[in-house]
Amino acid sequence: MNSALSTRLEAAVIALTGANALKDRLYSAYCDHLGDIVAEDLPDEVQLDFMEMSKAMHRARALPGDSVVRASVRKLSNDEAQRFAALIVRMYGARIHSLSATLKLPSRTDAATRNITSLAALLAIDGGHGRTRPKHAATP
Repeated sequence: MNSALSTRLEAAVIALTGANALKDRLYSAYCDHLGDIVAEDLPDEVQLDFMEMSKAMHRARALPGDSVVRASVRKLSNDEAQRFAALIVRMYGARIHSLSATLKLPSRTDAATRNITSLAALLAIDGGHGRTRPKHAATP
């Protein structure tokens, strides 16, 4: 059992919860915690998606003074950034699920899946940019 992998995945999910723009949070999660993870160490169901994300994180040409990953994240569409953020949450969820299966803990797959999906949607919110404040009733 690789507890370092679980710790890194958790740290990546936590990085996604920051207040910055989604692409900045994604960059931080990937560079600080996921960039050197070997796909084969991840649960089977997320390995191909992780390899796709890693490839996407290295496809842009960096300008002087910039990194390849920074340039690649900047060129991601908003949909791609949201999909990769959701993938990171799914990777953590899959890792925890596989650990619970290994330890023979009771499974709550349906509830866990709903919670992970909800968390991924919440993390995809772009750090407050472009959101509107709820309207409050005027006080007399």
